[in-house]
Formats: sequence, structure tokens, C-alpha cells
Amino acid sequence: MNNQQTQLIKKLKAQGIVPNNIYFQHDFSLFFEDEDSYPKEDLFFSLIGLENNRRMYSMAIQDISQIKLNDNYQYNEVWQRKRNIIEILYPTDSFQSLEDGVYFYTLNENKQLHQHASFDDVFELPCYLRVEKKHGIVISIQKRPLSEINHYTYDYWPNNKLKQLKTELYDNEHNVVYSAVVSFDKIKGKMLKVIRKNIKTGNYVIGTYIRKNGIYAIDEYFDKQGIKTNHVTRYENSLSRVKNEVLNKQGKVIKTKSHEPELFDFEKDLDEPYPYNKLMMNVEKSNTLFKDEMFKQGLGDSPKYDKEAINRVKYLGIQPHQVYYHKLPFPAFMVERYKNFPHQAPLTLIEAENQSPRDKYSDLIQVEIGENHQYKKIIKTKWQQSAISLPLAPFKGLENGVYFYTMDDKKQLTPLANVEQAVSLPTYIRVEKVMGKVVSILQKTRVQWLTNEFDYKKSAPIRSKLTVIESHLVPNLVIETEFEKGSYLPLKQVVKNAQGITIRTFIMTKKRDLIAILERFNDQGIKTNHIELFEDGQGGYLKNQHLDSNGNILLTTDEFEDKNNPQLYDNLPFNPDGFETILFEHVD
Repeated sequence: MNNQQTQLIKKLKAQGIVPNNIYFQHDFSLFFEDEDSYPKEDLFFSLIGLENNRRMYSMAIQDISQIKLNDNYQYNEVWQRKRNIIEILYPTDSFQSLEDGVYFYTLNENKQLHQHASFDDVFELPCYLRVEKKHGIVISIQKRPLSEINHYTYDYWPNNKLKQLKTELYDNEHNVVYSAVVSFDKIKGKMLKVIRKNIKTGNYVIGTYIRKNGIYAIDEYFDKQGIKTNHVTRYENSLSRVKNEVLNKQGKVIKTKSHEPELFDFEKDLDEPYPYNKLMMNVEKSNTLFKDEMFKQGLGDSPKYDKEAINRVKYLGIQPHQVYYHKLPFPAFMVERYKNFPHQAPLTLIEAENQSPRDKYSDLIQVEIGENHQYKKIIKTKWQQSAISLPLAPFKGLENGVYFYTMDDKKQLTPLANVEQAVSLPTYIRVEKVMGKVVSILQKTRVQWLTNEFDYKKSAPIRSKLTVIESHLVPNLVIETEFEKGSYLPLKQVVKNAQGITIRTFIMTKKRDLIAILERFNDQGIKTNHIELFEDGQGGYLKNQHLDSNGNILLTTDEFEDKNNPQLYDNLPFNPDGFETILFEHVD
């Protein structure tokens, strides 16, 4: 025993920790080294205060283990429970009478709430609800389903070195679904052998650690009848370099692969039990890890996620054909929204108009919902705003509230009837009065005005039409896009000027090396460039054919940019938000 281990034991004894009692620990890490067999993390006597440790929110995972130490204060038995922390949309009526604090509930099969006295009552359950109330308002409703149940048992040699580690993974019914037993060398503490088994399939692996001649380990795979199916060689100094020899029933090699067979899916979380699996995620408030997983499902046919998305829209009170104003920031296409289904509650115009009062630029976004509960039309206006000083006398008699004006060249103010009238103008003044004092005077000038309209097949966006109504960077134009199903990559894109003349085109091709064809036209519709993009396995290349007015090739270059007359819309294709982003990058 080294000095550090001696000090750890002294610390544990001073805290009143004794062998063979149950304690609790955050974020236990599975270990295979003797030096990690003594607890370095804090151990707790009870679960009080453990369910809301702030560290867990970065990954939205609650990780609490029950710990037993042996007579030498080494880890002996560990029951580890991990839970996902998912904010949900849930009616708050049932919680209105509660005082401020944190409360725990479960749901029965009829979705009826049952309150529990403490976290101890729900710690081992497959799922529970956590409700937090502050200043009389419900600020959080979470479901916390178990994602993993791991049971580790450590045995040691008389010299306190690791002898054996047994790992068991459980399902929500407390059935073992996977097991592994690792044996260790008595002197050097190195792993000698491991037996891993998928309990459901009956398949198992016997691994032997070699550590010589460049070979780290040999794994023999067997099916539930005990017939060897694979001989896998894992090499030293590489976590991924393997030789997987696939065997027939006679034991002969029939093919060789460069990756291991999958014995068990360690990435898959435990299934959420009913009715928790029917509760809708609050996309605004949930962790990015869970939202990203949902957004990925938008690439394909996902009836489950579509149904949840529609239910979420209905829960938020959004109806087909409804027109309303949107919260900021507006979620980016595909990356932050699921198939164009809204997941934020509607705002009125007065609520939406001043969401970014301290920013140099402010967005005002209006949406129209289609029959399919998805965005049919998105109207975005961007305003430059700045605080200005004006004489306060004209505002002296005003009640508390928000007022709108226009101002002429002589700085004479003309009141406007309402916010609707203000945002219809290219520039206006916004004055806010609170507790009898003017707290803000903003001048807002519209610098960009775009619309985007979508067509769908079932729930998948298949076409979009982006219209630039107002911009000092580019003339009015339209970008029409057709998307590839399952990826939403533009298959075809056409840019038209204000007269409806095609000035740019993009077409994705199906040919072997030719990726895409781009063509450029002048404002009269005469083709000036034919550009072909190729993939050759080394980064690709292009051919840019410069044409005269009769379509004859003047010269061919390998440069994409038009140095004589570059345009912001040259670099096709754009996703529906892409061109808007490029425009804004050039506003300053």
C-alpha cells in the first residue's frame, strides 16, 4: 500500500466510513487498475441532496451509485444507476397549490400522478418526474428515466491487488442482460482473461490477453450453441486495429473484416416505460444531446417522432393556418428543428418586437403554419437598432408602457397608432416608460426582409422558395430549392432576379465522378459560365467554362470565383437559412 492509499483510508476513517456499509457516490468510473480501487471521490451517508448535483446538468445525466467497501477500504460492490434528465411539456395545474421547492412524482398506467415523500422513494424506480417551483412558478418539469443499471463486484488477492471484476448490466425488470468477468494477474495486476456474454442472445466471447509479438489480445466468439463464429486479433498500440476472421461451422475462415462483431449494444439506453415514453420533450429547455438525437430522426421516415412533434405543436396551442410571431433565437433548418415542426410557444407582435433590446441588430419573425402543423411560410425582418437621446418633455404625460413614433429630418415626432403600424415602416422610434420614467428610446431601421415558403411530401420538406424582398446588399431575387429526401441536401437550386429571369442554377448529378453542375447567367438570361464539380478521391476539382453570348467556350479555368463580378449568391447550393446567414455576415 502506497502513501496516497494510506492517506485515503485515513480520510475515510475520519469521515466515519466503515467497511461493508452502504454509501453513495456521484459519477463512479469503472476501473481496471489497482491504484483506482480506493475511493477518491466523496462518499455520502444518504441520498439527501444528491439528486440535484449541478455537475450532472452539463451532460443531462444523473449518475449515483451505491457503494460497499471491503475490510481494506477498497471498492467491493457497486450498484450504479444512470438517468437521463429530460425537460418535458406537462400541464402545471396539478402543481399550483404547492409551495416553492422540489417534488417527486410517478405516473400509473392511467397517467395519474402519485406524489412521493422524498428522492429515496424513487431512486430505484425505472422513471420518475421531478417538479421544481420557485417564486410561485413551476420553472421545471423533468422526467428522469433510468438509462443504465450497472452492477460491479471487485475481488482482490491477499496482497490487495485486483483478482477479479464481475460486471452485470440490468434491464428495468432487474434482469441481467449482459455480463463480463475479468481475471487479473496476482503480481503485476494485469488483465489475463475475460469472458463476456449477451444474456438475451446467449452469444459469448472468451478473450485472452497476449501482449507480445505486436498482439494485444485474442477474442474467440461463440454462439449460444457453443459453436465458434469469429477469431479476432486485437493489436497493440491501437484501439481500433483488429483482424476479425469470420468462421463457418467447420471452423474455417470464410472472410476477414477490420472491425469486431457486436456482442452487445452499449450505446442504447434502457427503454422508457409507459406512460413516461409518451411524455413530450420540452425542446427549448432540454439538453442539446437529447435534442440532437431527435433532430437526426428528421432525416428519415420517423412516425414516432412525427406524432410527438404534432402533439407538441397542439400542446403549445398552435393550429393549422395560424399566423403568429416567433421566439428568438429562431432554430436553424434541420440542425435545431425537427422537420420544420415548431417547438416554441407563439408570441404576440408586441412580445416579439423587442426580444433583443441591447443588441445592435434585432430579428422579427412571423410564421404561418400549414395544414400539416409545420412551417408553411417564414417571414424574417432584421432591424438595426440604436439607443438615441431625445428631449423627454413630449413623453411626460404618458402612462407606463411602450409607444411608437416616426421622426422627420427636423427630429419632430409623430405618434403611431400601434406596433403593427410601426413594423410596417422602414424605420421607427420605440419609447418605453416604466414607473413614470423613460427607460429606453430606440431607433429601429429595417436592413433585411426575407420570406421562405416550404412544400412537403408527408412530413418531409421537399421544396423551398426563398425571396429577398429588401436588402441593400443584393437586388430582389428568389432562390428555389428541391431537396433530396432523407438528407435535405439541395438536389436542384435556381436563382431568379426581380424580373423572374434565371441567373444561377445548381444540379446535383448521379454520375460517377461528376458531383454537380453550376451555371451562371447575366441579368438578361444569357449563360456566361458552365461549371462542373468532380470528385477524384483527393479533394476534387472543377472545370469552369467561360462562354460568349452564343454559348461558345472562350476559356476553361479551375477557379470557381468570378473575380470580375462576384455575387453573394454565386456559391450554390444554400440551405434555407444559408443565404440569410451570408447576407447578414456582409451587413457591416
